[in-house]
Amino acid sequence: MFLDDYRGLVLGHTHIQHKTTVDDRLIVNPGSVGQPRDGDPHAAYAVLDTETNDVELHRTHYNIDRVHHEIVVGGLPSETGERLFDGE
Repeated sequence: MFLDDYRGLVLGHTHIQHKTTVDDRLIVNPGSVGQPRDGDPHAAYAVLDTETNDVELHRTHYNIDRVHHEIVVGGLPSETGERLFDGE
């Protein structure tokens, strides 16, 4: 099967990991690696098998302290990095 034939929907930019089925179509949001908005600070990603329509949602640790530091060093507002600790 070519990806052009896939009838599911993969979304992004909401920062909230989720999967559901609507009208027999899988809808997936893999989440966010660095800016989750669901209260879980772990990096979120998904593994989707387009042939079987199976999706696995995963969470993993990443170095939030370092990311926060780089945000501040880069001149971005400190709050942008601080919210990473709470996943908000």
